[in-house]
Amino acid sequence: MKEILLLNLGRYGDLIQTTPLLRRLKATHPSARVTLVGQHRFRAVLPLMSGFDRCFLLDQDQLTRSLARAEGIPAAYRALEEFVGSVGGQRYDLVINLTSSDFSAQLVALLDTVAVAGKTSDNDGRTLVKSPWALYLYSFLRGDSRRYNRINLADIFCNMGGVQPDGKPVELRETKEGGSSAVSFLTRAGVSDLPLVGLQLGASDSIRCWPAASFARLSDLLQESGGVRTILLGSPAELPLAQEALSLMKHQPINAVGKTDIPGLFSLLRRCALLVSNDTGTMHFAAAAGIPTVMLTLGPASLFCTGPFSAGNLALQPPLPCSPCRYEPACGNPVCRVAISVESVESACRLLLRGGSDAQNDDHGTKLYRSDFGLDGYLEWEPLRNGDAAAEELSHKYARLWKKVLVGSGFEVQGSRFKVQGSGFKVTEPRFPELLRLTMEGCEVTAKIMAAARQSPLPLDSIGALGEEEASVESGMRCLAGRSPELSPLVDFMTIMKENITATNLDAIAAATHDAYALGNRLTALL
Repeated sequence: MKEILLLNLGRYGDLIQTTPLLRRLKATHPSARVTLVGQHRFRAVLPLMSGFDRCFLLDQDQLTRSLARAEGIPAAYRALEEFVGSVGGQRYDLVINLTSSDFSAQLVALLDTVAVAGKTSDNDGRTLVKSPWALYLYSFLRGDSRRYNRINLADIFCNMGGVQPDGKPVELRETKEGGSSAVSFLTRAGVSDLPLVGLQLGASDSIRCWPAASFARLSDLLQESGGVRTILLGSPAELPLAQEALSLMKHQPINAVGKTDIPGLFSLLRRCALLVSNDTGTMHFAAAAGIPTVMLTLGPASLFCTGPFSAGNLALQPPLPCSPCRYEPACGNPVCRVAISVESVESACRLLLRGGSDAQNDDHGTKLYRSDFGLDGYLEWEPLRNGDAAAEELSHKYARLWKKVLVGSGFEVQGSRFKVQGSGFKVTEPRFPELLRLTMEGCEVTAKIMAAARQSPLPLDSIGALGEEEASVESGMRCLAGRSPELSPLVDFMTIMKENITATNLDAIAAATHDAYALGNRLTALL
């Protein structure tokens, strides 16, 4: 492999979560040239990153503004054409698209590629998802499936790139300018020898934000008990949140909100003992800095999917059946924002600051987890308090199955089909017999469609009736998953497999659909 392109048009946190993949690509393909494509708006983190040989920046914001103005449309197309020309000057052996947008799929389709992992587009403009791990990623982003995902996004990224996780955290390197900026700022702030506890008040979405009043109370409690000094962190856009919190505090913290650039923020974090954060980019900077985080998982945030990718962090999750919520609907009553008590967060902070191993009891029922790397190199979260044993057992079994089936010989790509191979698991008494029955019916009816499609002339009436039978199976599975959300991971994966069938003749479509039911049947039996 000589040319690899990594496309990530996400935010700072998304870019940081690609660093394990970049590290493993360089270790696995040392002679390959790795090209990174990112957004111009988030370029400030690039000097802190390594593992790529060259970088192209797309000003997607400018393209959007140009397209919004009728007179700017030609300029936007010229800019995009020029960008594609600069990136696509050679053939890429592998393009890894880590961006979920349809725009990124169209961009990948314009490149000369041998293989693609992630979203791309066909000649008709239809968005397709390539590679088994990308299918898995986009299946669990739907509906309730995320609640049963226990594989971190950084580990999924590695597998999409065809490399195994190495059990090491995300990584950034401090710049000389960032270090000097942090030292100067702290000197001006009159920081003593007390350990610093960072507080990140904001996030990309207000539903992910713990209330400013709660942060204010936490800051006071931490400083009143002695031994630490708190410091507020955040971008200029988060100044209103900081002002609200400051107005409620008895003991003033250091206020760094809007006063640091990206290298300076990373260097400030390296000088902290602990960070308390919503699910946002600052949390990923802390993981790369080797600083433990107390993560507040609110709204759609999932500690298992996007939690800090390093060992020794703690995460608190509200004791609510809807947590984490779905991405799509807007919540009219986000009670999760107030479901995590200040006392629960303070207790987690003390646990990390004192280096203890035992979590105190929590009368509020808040779930508490601790991160570490498993023997297989994947990040794991151990429940310390108020975990749901049955849900944890099923989620971990799902994770083991996905790792086994999606890696190596468990899932073989053959042209436009994904051929199911032997799983290596011992089949036991199925816990979901209804889904097992439906997937078997799906296998049987698609086998009949394949046989009918090979007849001449085509038995159109029979094929139509069989098509209705297959639609009934699909509807039955969706209804079953609606009644039993724990089945969503299997049903959603089978659905996205079928949505990405690229065959055009009936026989091949039926064969690929049969593969989806066969995989679902096997996984259901193994669960």
